Amino acid sequence: MLAYFAITGEVRALHAVATMNGWWDEDAGGWALIPGLVVIGGLHGCLLWALLRMPPLTVHRGLRQALIALALCDTLLWTMLGELPDILFTLIPIALIVAVVVLLPGVFGELPWQVRIVLVILGLIGWLLSPPFTTILVVWWGLVLTLQFFDGRWSAATLAAGLLAAGTTLLGQIVSMPPGTLVDGDPDWAAYEVLLDATLVADALWMVLTARELTTVSPLLPVVTPHRSRSLVPRPFSRAAG
Repeated sequence: MLAYFAITGEVRALHAVATMNGWWDEDAGGWALIPGLVVIGGLHGCLLWALLRMPPLTVHRGLRQALIALALCDTLLWTMLGELPDILFTLIPIALIVAVVVLLPGVFGELPWQVRIVLVILGLIGWLLSPPFTTILVVWWGLVLTLQFFDGRWSAATLAAGLLAAGTTLLGQIVSMPPGTLVDGDPDWAAYEVLLDATLVADALWMVLTARELTTVSPLLPVVTPHRSRSLVPRPFSRAAG
């Protein structure tokens, strides 16, 4: 389909490749959406690459499995998930979100239990009740990314993916939803759905990279597996360096 787009210039073919979510109405948004679709396609490529190079799930197994499963449900397996009964379509993502939000604070060993509880509460409200509680979700993103930055196990690539996810989430709150219902060929709805796609893929990429680099119980311990690219090597941990 990418070759088809290169030959014909039909934006709907690029949308199908970038979002992995079927054909796009060729009149919706047109060429103005190409930069956004290219970015989404690039993020999907990074997501696939990180999944293919996933180290063994030797530590924090439950959290890493939940992160990977939720990322897949939001992106590559979304169409398949939609074929399930409505109750499963609703409950599976909710169960995975709860698992991620509850288990993630546990990887930060020196975090006081009171802070962990606050993180869990903010995460559950932000993830499960957004909108209208998207601001709380952005606050949760900020706290988690700050913890990852000072922890030392996560690379600049993971932090950048997290910042992009938080930024697109915040942008989705600032940009108002187009009026009325979704109409084929409506450029406003087309642009808004591209923003939603970008948010989902950025979220998924951060989840997969977080799971990929969570290969040790503590930042003071050696990494379990050496299979890492130089571009994803985390910054030195200050206490370990001292």
